[in-house]
Amino acid sequence: MPDDPLDAVREAERLVREATERAERLTGEVPPRGFEEQRAGGAGGAPFPDLSALGGLLELARSSLPPDLQRQLQQALRELLVALRAVLDYSIDRLEPGPPPPSSTVEDIPIS
Repeated sequence: MPDDPLDAVREAERLVREATERAERLTGEVPPRGFEEQRAGGAGGAPFPDLSALGGLLELARSSLPPDLQRQLQQALRELLVALRAVLDYSIDRLEPGPPPPSSTVEDIPIS
């Protein structure tokens, strides 16, 4: 492990860069899926990006980092997931119907 914190940052940036390049190479080798259509105007691909490249990047970074940085990365990912869960819980709460309105009593008024 480098003694200088700046060297550690440079090494981490190098590892991230290498992992990104490797993930991009691996995703370029994936054959097109039969159910996907080419979109008009040349905009191909799915509406949501594939997260496997990000997963591969994180796995590669995690396996090549020192144990201390692995724990920090694990803690940051946990905090990210907790924040995402909070956003989802908030959104779900807003979508659920509220309590029913109080029922009002109806009184018949005789007309004479």
